[in-house]
Amino acid sequence: MNSLYLLTQSNNGGYDTYDSCVVVALTIEDARKVNPDGAWGKGWTAWASKPEQVEVEYIGKAAGALDAGTVICASFNAG
Repeated sequence: MNSLYLLTQSNNGGYDTYDSCVVVALTIEDARKVNPDGAWGKGWTAWASKPEQVEVEYIGKAAGALDAGTVICASFNAG
């Protein structure tokens, strides 16, 4: 069953960056790989530059209709 996780990162800060998001995933490691800015390895990103820089906190179980990899909400610091 899918779970909800809070992801945070402090590697990439300032304007036009994400500092956190809530995602749906099967495991903590799957959650760590979700990028609210899109895929990893596309050059500059508004998120951490690699999954190892992301902190993950378990929140609880997700509703059955939510797909793994879904970003529920995100905190974006617009400039």
